[in-house]
Amino acid sequence: MNSSWLTPDTGNLRFATAMGVGLLLELAALGLLLPIMAHKETPALTPAVVKLSVITPPAPKPAPPVPVPPKPVAQPVVQPVAKPLPPPPKPAPHHVVRHVVRHIPVPKPLPTPPQAVKPPPVPVPPQPVVPPAPSAGAVDVFSAAIKAALQAHANGVYPQSAQMAHEAGSPQLTFTYLNGVVSNIALTRSSGFPLLDAAALRDARIAHYPAPPSGFTGRTYQITVAVDFRLAAVSIDAD
Repeated sequence: MNSSWLTPDTGNLRFATAMGVGLLLELAALGLLLPIMAHKETPALTPAVVKLSVITPPAPKPAPPVPVPPKPVAQPVVQPVAKPLPPPPKPAPHHVVRHVVRHIPVPKPLPTPPQAVKPPPVPVPPQPVVPPAPSAGAVDVFSAAIKAALQAHANGVYPQSAQMAHEAGSPQLTFTYLNGVVSNIALTRSSGFPLLDAAALRDARIAHYPAPPSGFTGRTYQITVAVDFRLAAVSIDAD
């Protein structure tokens, strides 16, 4: 085996160094030419001009100076002047006090006014016991008694002229009854014959009415009753 390949030769080293330097120069030349060629092919871009204006703010006004209060002036300390003590009071002279006893008259007692004499109580009369009001049936019975009293005098006041004229009827009367006395007599329904109506009014004035029974005393009643005027039947005697 040849050992010349393992041992580096000086001439070879120089050659190899020259070759490396030449390659580096060629690479550097290519590096310079490439940007120029690219610059010719690509149009140059005009950079935009941007104007910037800086506004400077006005300087702030200086703050007014803070007034400094004046320093207090120290007042001189005045020591109070001690006043002289007043002289002690003189002892009061001993006066002899005399007690004067006055006799105050004792007032006489006032006379006692006479007591008013109360009048004796007035006796209250006993109230009469009012009986209970009569029932409706009792009123009907009493009305029938009054009608009987009127009817008892009806024939006595029946006018002869009315009988001869064959006038008959039952005029109706209304009046007020109180304790056996009647008032406010009025004709409430005519019989159709003036003579009979006048006879009924006269009958109510002269009739004798019954006394009020128990329960009717002191009570006022409105009575309505009819007076019957009837012709007597003519009797025929047989031969």
